Amino acid sequence: MLNCKTLSAKLIGLTLTVAAMTGASADQNDPRLPTLFETLQSAENPLEASTTEQEIWRIWHTSPSDEAHSTMVDARKALDNGDPATAISKLNKLVQENPDFAEAWNQRAIVLYLTGDFEGSLNDVNRTVALEPNHFGAYSGMGQCYIRLDEPERALEAFETALEIHPWLGNVRQQIQMLRAYVNTKKTPI
Repeated sequence: MLNCKTLSAKLIGLTLTVAAMTGASADQNDPRLPTLFETLQSAENPLEASTTEQEIWRIWHTSPSDEAHSTMVDARKALDNGDPATAISKLNKLVQENPDFAEAWNQRAIVLYLTGDFEGSLNDVNRTVALEPNHFGAYSGMGQCYIRLDEPERALEAFETALEIHPWLGNVRQQIQMLRAYVNTKKTPI
């Protein structure tokens, strides 16, 4: 068991590692991921789950090259500056040049969602989960898209998949409860 001081030091180190990261050879095919997903499944508390989740995200965000990393950073900056069109343009380049990089597809799916292109976002989410079947973030995004497209049953299915992969997603658990209640009331005749 880790004590809070040790865990805080690890979290700070992880944050600095992610902030300083440039292109390296890690992505959804990283050999550490299966063990991390097992740890996520068996986590005994939210802090352990959160630490594991952060490591998974760090690996997923590791770009396949320095150029890909730079393009991803530029896309994030554009989005942060309120320029989703430039972000999408940068991410288009990223997915064209790195079609097997799941997180590139996921990041574009997020920006497309934010611009209201829910069908386009779903297309990219589907590509993300084809490359990384354990991408709980993509399944959560899929659920959000289906909510916006007024497909609550499909949203519920996507959220349930996300929760199966990552049992500590509290916000997803809440979405599932609300959607189950909604779907059940829809099925009840008036």
